[in-house]
Amino acid sequence: MFRRFAFLLLGLPAPIFAQNLVLNPGFEQHIGCPDKPGQINLSAFWVSPSMATPDYFNSCSPGLEYGTEFNKKGGQVAHAGQAYAGLQFYYLNRNEFSEYIQTKLEAGLGPGQLYCIKAFVSLGNSDYAFRELGALLSVTEIKSQDVLKFKLPFTALGNGQYLLDQDEWMCVRGLYRAKGNERLLTIGDFSAEDPFWNIHTHSATDSLLKSAFYFIDDISLEAIRDSSECGCLK
Repeated sequence: MFRRFAFLLLGLPAPIFAQNLVLNPGFEQHIGCPDKPGQINLSAFWVSPSMATPDYFNSCSPGLEYGTEFNKKGGQVAHAGQAYAGLQFYYLNRNEFSEYIQTKLEAGLGPGQLYCIKAFVSLGNSDYAFRELGALLSVTEIKSQDVLKFKLPFTALGNGQYLLDQDEWMCVRGLYRAKGNERLLTIGDFSAEDPFWNIHTHSATDSLLKSAFYFIDDISLEAIRDSSECGCLK
């Protein structure tokens, strides 16, 4: 009887751990090579949920502006592979502009399951920087017909420091307890406050204009058993 019960237990579905639910996490799969702003849709499975225009960078670009190692935002060697995305944020005289990227997950999230959300970011040419970015998990698509910030509940993605590094990729992470059946992941800035912090770059700083630009690569969302499994090793 015990052997039969054990066999039945083995046949039950179990949470799948260490499986990245993000399709095309490194933006490698593409339907074209970028040659102008706002072409995130050239990276398979990724879109902009608003009228803002997140950039796509790939070494296959026919020019330097939207390549990887050198480009119009300063450039960075991809964390892995040959591609990454770029997000612009600015605040000018109370006018906000925030870019986001959104993707549909491979499967819906399990209710009550703990997930680790992780990404690698690098600061492009910027006058300002953030302490963290944010991730939003939702059942349906988040959409907007303008370029303003989504001020919605979110999961903070950070590493405990200001995200200032322009030479290396910084790992940012966050924990999310699923409500159940979330299928959409949106990455960007969701904070209710002004998140900018002056980093005094070589660019002239205009007190009215606060702007930051981040490259982002290798995004993952994986089921975990506890928070200790949400490491930030490269």
